[in-house]
Amino acid sequence: MKILIDARLYGPSDTGIGRYTQKLVENLIKIDTKNNYLILLRKDNYELLNFPKNWTKILTDIKHYSFEEQIKLPIILYNLKPDLVHFPHINVPILYFGKFVVTIHDMIMHKFKSGTATTRKFPVYQIWRLGYHIAFLKAVYGSKKIIVPATEVKKEIINFYKINPKKVEVTYEG
Repeated sequence: MKILIDARLYGPSDTGIGRYTQKLVENLIKIDTKNNYLILLRKDNYELLNFPKNWTKILTDIKHYSFEEQIKLPIILYNLKPDLVHFPHINVPILYFGKFVVTIHDMIMHKFKSGTATTRKFPVYQIWRLGYHIAFLKAVYGSKKIIVPATEVKKEIINFYKINPKKVEVTYEG
């Protein structure tokens, strides 16, 4: 099987999602020598990282949460033809219709709507929030499986989006 991991946020410098992605990759390397992996990396990690023979690095220096991500990333994915893609965050390209799993870490943005914690101007923030919700919908309804770090997050997603509980798997982090 050819599995692609969007590891553009790889490493601790990109906060919790980066650390999660790093540890996911490190542990997959230890336990899986059978499948072939494609790993998307940004320039800052591309040269630093070395992988076993069944892993192939793909330089994908596309900024997260950008129009470029929504336009160029699906083209890259379709050209690589993976059997399955893992997005370790909700920023799934809306125009990607292949098989994928997604990790959803929390629903915090669903709960705090005021914009008091952002540096964006309120109208810009509202447009950004709309994009966030569209991406979240794509992640939830377009994925084959959803990975969450806690039972409470699973309950929140199931209740909010009214999806089958079997679609959501709890995999504790750390």
